Amino acid sequence: MYKDYEVLSFCLDLNQEKVTFIKKLDHFEKAPHTILTCGDNEIDLSLNNYIHRRSIPMMRTGYQKILKATGCKSGFELAFRGHGLSLSNHYWYKREGENLRYDDINFFINKWDDSFAKAVLSQDYEALKHCNLNVPDVVTSGWGVKGWIYEEDGPKLFKIGINADYSEEAIVEVLASKGAERLFNKNEVLKHELRIFNNRYVSVSPLLTNIDEDLFPLSDYIDGQTYTLFNNMSRDKKLRKEFYERIKYSKIPGLYEFFIKMLCFKDLCFVSDLHFGNISLIKNEKTGQLRIAPLYDLGYAFGSSKTGKSIISKQDKSTLILVYYLFSDLEPDWDYSWYNPDSLIGFEDEIKGLLSKSDFYTPNLIEAIIGVYHQQKMTLDKMAKIEC
Repeated sequence: MYKDYEVLSFCLDLNQEKVTFIKKLDHFEKAPHTILTCGDNEIDLSLNNYIHRRSIPMMRTGYQKILKATGCKSGFELAFRGHGLSLSNHYWYKREGENLRYDDINFFINKWDDSFAKAVLSQDYEALKHCNLNVPDVVTSGWGVKGWIYEEDGPKLFKIGINADYSEEAIVEVLASKGAERLFNKNEVLKHELRIFNNRYVSVSPLLTNIDEDLFPLSDYIDGQTYTLFNNMSRDKKLRKEFYERIKYSKIPGLYEFFIKMLCFKDLCFVSDLHFGNISLIKNEKTGQLRIAPLYDLGYAFGSSKTGKSIISKQDKSTLILVYYLFSDLEPDWDYSWYNPDSLIGFEDEIKGLLSKSDFYTPNLIEAIIGVYHQQKMTLDKMAKIEC
């Protein structure tokens, strides 16, 4: 279903975790872009990929415990325990003969029982046995511990991170978002705030979309060659140049400029998880207009990833950080007119203040990280032809 429009029908096989496409329905033109644009002989595969993407992944922290408590064999099955309603778009599942209307059940205008999210965030998986499973959490992607909680001003996503016993990811996500807010325009970054939930730090962010919008990964709207170029260009200047030439003439407004800002931000905050799955587009369902979604999912910054932590925790921290992070994707012929170095004044204090909340980031390590930040900023200033 897309809102109250019947899009396509399929047969569900929970044992094999697959669906079999049956037929296009009256409003197939409202199907997800990846299904709508594939050939008829590819619909089965595209539909299965899309539905699996709308299930919590096997790599989700606590995955097996969630399945055991809810009596599900897989995240695929869990997604169908309710109606697959999301807070990212208007697609959902309705069984044949069911008499339901979207306005009566969607999560944009109707509250839900957020005890599922609170149980997961508290790692009280036994409590899931008593939770309503018709919740947005069962179709929310990502590996880390997270949950949707409804507050007075609307739904909020609470995130702890991959390892719920430590706070680094939540802290650095908030810190990275503060850095991004200094470089990007206000509407180009999702705002995160640091809170404490059940004695753990969590990053909290609002919805990316509203009742009239759908969120899609950028990969849904980028051709395969451009996608391949992006995945292979990290150390190849020729491929990188070709990639930027392709997105420069993209039909997506502002995509080229957004990527340039994002690369500058990535270097400054040592972000290691900016891939096509974390870069999204928002489509206005009334006008069909596309825009780039605000930057989000910034938990792997400042060396907080598993690989980053294993390297920067070694004895000679400053040297190892430089070896691991100190390279630049920036090119001197890019347009840096948007960059204002004064916007970063005081950010060093924010780095010190937030990283010091984590036991992992010792004073010596924070000092080393700030040293790399300064080096990366000097590179950016040089590219922008600003006197250092």
